[in-house]
Amino acid sequence: MIPDNIDIDALARDLEDDAVAMGAEMREQHPAMEEELSRVAEEAADGEFGTLGYVVLDSTPPVTADLRDIAQELVNTTSFDTVAVRSPGSGAVVSDIHARASLEAAQHEMLGTPDYVEGASLLVRDVTGSPLADVDWAQMALLGGVVLAVVLVLALLFTRRRPLETQNL
Repeated sequence: MIPDNIDIDALARDLEDDAVAMGAEMREQHPAMEEELSRVAEEAADGEFGTLGYVVLDSTPPVTADLRDIAQELVNTTSFDTVAVRSPGSGAVVSDIHARASLEAAQHEMLGTPDYVEGASLLVRDVTGSPLADVDWAQMALLGGVVLAVVLVLALLFTRRRPLETQNL
């Protein structure tokens, strides 16, 4: 759920301007951060990552899962492939193009650094370098289903054959 104090439309407009949206307090405390994050977003778009929107909130919502809802809504309403939302106590990343598994792995390192710019750079690096990004999860699920079906058929054949062998003795 989007917290009442979050204006998604204002964040979306701010993101579309320079790929970064920052709360007033964070902008005041860290005046160079917006430009540095914007540069990370440009480098991501120039590389293999795709477009990155980065939101820095002044405070963490009471329910940290709301950060993911904010990121998802911004992915839905902006031109960005991926949106990261960072707050003092947590963060979330949502993407239309990257595998959830690679985002989860990369998000851990992003949140592990208090430097938001370094965290954004780590996110881009880890997602583009992740072997999980290249896995075709639909194909893996299909393969798993085929293997399970073969195991079930073999088990069925084995259990049907067993009583016949004992009757012939």
